[in-house]
Amino acid sequence: MPYVLGIDVAQGRTHAATCHRQGPGWGEPEPLWLGERSPAAASALFLDDEGYLLTGDAAAQAGAQVPSRLLTGFHRRIGDDVPMLVEGEPFPPETLTTVLVEGIAEHAANLFGGPPHHLVLTHPGDWGGYRRDVLRRALAEAGFTAVTLVPGSIAALGAHLPLPGPGDQVAGVCEFGNDGVNVTLATATGAGGWQLGQSAEGVAPAAALSTLFALAGAASTSPKGLAGVVFCGDVPPHALPARPPCPMFAGPVPPAAAALGAATLATLRADHRGTPQEPPAVETTLLPKVDTLGELGERPPRPPVEITPFELPERTGPLSMFRRRRPLAAAVLVLAAAVSAVVITVTAREATAGPGGAPSPAPTPAGGGSGSAGSAVPAPAGAPGPTPADTRTLAPADTPTPATSPTHCIPSGEGHC
Repeated sequence: MPYVLGIDVAQGRTHAATCHRQGPGWGEPEPLWLGERSPAAASALFLDDEGYLLTGDAAAQAGAQVPSRLLTGFHRRIGDDVPMLVEGEPFPPETLTTVLVEGIAEHAANLFGGPPHHLVLTHPGDWGGYRRDVLRRALAEAGFTAVTLVPGSIAALGAHLPLPGPGDQVAGVCEFGNDGVNVTLATATGAGGWQLGQSAEGVAPAAALSTLFALAGAASTSPKGLAGVVFCGDVPPHALPARPPCPMFAGPVPPAAAALGAATLATLRADHRGTPQEPPAVETTLLPKVDTLGELGERPPRPPVEITPFELPERTGPLSMFRRRRPLAAAVLVLAAAVSAVVITVTAREATAGPGGAPSPAPTPAGGGSGSAGSAVPAPAGAPGPTPADTRTLAPADTPTPATSPTHCIPSGEGHC
């Protein structure tokens, strides 16, 4: 049975949907069951021991046991020259996305008896021509011959407003995720398709509608003038207002809105009902030969990288305490040195001056009476008598002896006083 396939590769989960041919037209889009317990599957790959890449929930389960072999976030890294490494093996991001798409397309082929007539794949809204060309080449090498790449917000609009009405049209998309709400304004002119306008990322859920209305006001459109607002992703309860100023759509499965819209857009492309505003066929349709796609455009500049300095914890030893209190420690050292200098100076002066209260002995006259204080000791018998030169006194030379101080005998150790 002829069918078309739409795939939405989101950051955490991947959704897919199909539309089947019913007579001259196409039926309503239906979710394609990918996971084990839900229609969505993990946007993950796992490198097993034999060198094969597991996809979806099987990859996530295997990665829980061996996280070093789990690959995630590769779809947003397309266009980066640095490959992703697993067990020393380099994998370009565009190759990993192609493997994920191949697994989904093979699953659909087993269910419906063949490949899809057309494939629509979503990508982030901030991609330029270079990233799209890189992904197109990788898909072409895998054998996909009819692929259209559209932003995820445009695919979500396709689920409810695939073809804009006549005249200038403005619509909005509120995509709820773990990092807030991505609010996007889309515009269409005449018979042209939807084109991305202004957007805001990481908006608080409570401020999603007010932010969208502010973007519309900047485009000279009132809330009542919007063609519609699509809510997709993990929409919380009561997110839609009770009295909306314009048509608002959430659908039965908001997380799968982009995939359902991608399948709807695939029916338009399969019937060659592309709008003039869409890129030409060489930009949207992949041919088997890579050289027919032309040369790659100029590589966009890398986004700025913010490096947060890593601060080591402070040590708790005495040296670290001294470093933290260096000015205080220096002041204490200077004060201690000053006190030590004063103490040394005072001690030196006291040692030089000697004891202040001890009087010095005065010299006694020669020939004083025996037994009196300060008299010389008589010499032994037979020894010559003392001469005036033999009389000695022991008063210090630097200390004057007062005239009124008493005299007393100081042993000299030479046998006399």
